[in-house]
Amino acid sequence: MERRAAADVPADCKTDVAGAFKEAMRRLAATVTIISAVSEQRPMGIAATAVISLSMDPPALLASINRQNRIHGVLTPAAPFCVNILGSAHAELCKAFGGGMPQEERFRLGEWRHDEVPYLTDAEANVFCRVARTVDYGTHTLVIGHVEDVRIDGRSLPLIYGHGRFLELAPLMV
Repeated sequence: MERRAAADVPADCKTDVAGAFKEAMRRLAATVTIISAVSEQRPMGIAATAVISLSMDPPALLASINRQNRIHGVLTPAAPFCVNILGSAHAELCKAFGGGMPQEERFRLGEWRHDEVPYLTDAEANVFCRVARTVDYGTHTLVIGHVEDVRIDGRSLPLIYGHGRFLELAPLMV
């Protein structure tokens, strides 16, 4: 496959690049999480795959949040939130938090505990954070979360999403 130089790309080709980029990113399989927070005493949550570790010292992660999502306005500096790392048994929960169910009904599914922020009790892990900084870029905001606490479950079979579907992990024989 040959890559075109920027000078070879017509000015009106932006849509084609955006579509190709979206298709390429669908092939970037990732662990599914639910980012949870509280707004006006009510729990909020979204399914997200754009979450990565950022730093070990200090412990921090980065989450990319679409600015049109309702949870975006809650993730302001110093606000608490939790990244719930989902396991393979959480596919239906992911669909609900991915927009398949109204925000106010989502926390009726699964086993949630509500401390400062809601967290899924049977998640692979819960990473409790405070917003340290935000950076706006394009349609999204990069939320840097300072990690304050971590809860880890004994299992390790994360829910993976790639190319528009849930995927199962299988060990490679090397």
